[in-house]
Amino acid sequence: MASKSIVIASEDDAWAVLDRWLAKELPNEEEAEFTRWPVLQIGVRGEDYDSSLNDGQMSALVELKRTAGRAYASIAHGAYDMRRLKFDEEEQLEFSTTVRQGSSITDTDLTPLVQAIASAVTTHPAAAIAAAAVIGLLFVARPVILKHYEARAKELEADERARLLNLGLSRQEEQRYRTFQRAVSRLDKIFPHFARALPDAAGGFWRFASASANATDMRVSGIELSQENLELLSERRKRRPRDVSEVEQDFNVLGITKHQGAFRIQLGSQNLQLTAQYRAPQMTPARVKKLFGFMAGNTAIHAKVEIRAIEGEPISGRLLRFKPVE
Repeated sequence: MASKSIVIASEDDAWAVLDRWLAKELPNEEEAEFTRWPVLQIGVRGEDYDSSLNDGQMSALVELKRTAGRAYASIAHGAYDMRRLKFDEEEQLEFSTTVRQGSSITDTDLTPLVQAIASAVTTHPAAAIAAAAVIGLLFVARPVILKHYEARAKELEADERARLLNLGLSRQEEQRYRTFQRAVSRLDKIFPHFARALPDAAGGFWRFASASANATDMRVSGIELSQENLELLSERRKRRPRDVSEVEQDFNVLGITKHQGAFRIQLGSQNLQLTAQYRAPQMTPARVKKLFGFMAGNTAIHAKVEIRAIEGEPISGRLLRFKPVE
């Protein structure tokens, strides 16, 4: 008997799949067929934009592509690392960006990517379909992209934050974003490190907007960004009072990446998730090796972390010390 096929041809279809999966109503024997969804549409207008993108914008799109590849690797190979991909997998994950004539309007068809994710594992087929829907929504859903920019807005002065974006989501969008968060949390337990795609995708969207500061305006997934919005997004963090505190509790090490001679450690606990810098003088090669061991063994650590927050929301952290949980 042939397996059933779920057709996902729109954002509404993707949200419906997540609702079914979270309700445990998505049978493992079903397969997914993505039809011309998701497609990321970005329109940039300005004197310098006529069927072309600048180097910064292209670099941001490449970073989004890498994020997608790492997300696939976390599902198919259990590591958020594109070096784990096989040659044929890299070919499967190729997606194209078309720049149309007139003002620079780009269409990035992500269908091959999400189709590959949906078929990546046979041990958790329903979860793989949900993961594919999440990745699609991560790149094209208005409530999710608004949250990307909302995180950036928290780093600005209050008056500039108000000018940056009208971040108000509708009741349905708020509900959908909560669904998105629940799905990511559940998927991260099945596919360790999957959640690392979220901050990386947000960074890609920020960089694209920052590289568009000379544009008249930009439209991404129905979100309108004025020239003033783009200029604000292109600026570095404003100097504003930040709360600095130290937190000491048990964490799981969810990910480790090297960054400019230091490391970024993704930590998660029951009530807190953050990425903490780990650098000298606390950092030593031996301690980094231990952290990798704790991550590989899914062993909890008791850590002291310095957290910088704005209006109670953590925006950065620094790992000060750690030891195995006794």
